[in-house]
Amino acid sequence: MKLEPKDTGDDLEMNMSPMIDMVFLLLIFFIVASQIVDEKPKVDIPTAAYAKVPEDTTGRLMITVSKDEKFFLRSNKTPVTLEELKDAIAAEIEADPKLRILIRADSSAKYKVTEKVTRVCAEVGAQDLIYSAFEE
Repeated sequence: MKLEPKDTGDDLEMNMSPMIDMVFLLLIFFIVASQIVDEKPKVDIPTAAYAKVPEDTTGRLMITVSKDEKFFLRSNKTPVTLEELKDAIAAEIEADPKLRILIRADSSAKYKVTEKVTRVCAEVGAQDLIYSAFEE
């Protein structure tokens, strides 16, 4: 005896609503998380007529100079002294002799303050320095 398959006429469909909800939740999570991670000391970056965006800013040691002559290393909100800054850069140079440094100076910071940072970098052997600036 041969049984015939029953044709119910219904096509099976996958409900996409829960999957779309999860994609939106993941998208919102990553947007919020990316803004939390990017906490740097707040400074007013100067503008320059011939400012250029570097091709690759990843892997650069960030030094921030505030208008009240305080120095910050990486994204830390705690200021460091010039001597601590020098020691930290020297340790980084020992680990990576081709260390690249990004200096973010406030537009109202005096040149003599940013010159101190440049001199500290030169004393420990850092050669690849760039300053942050926005294009006018």
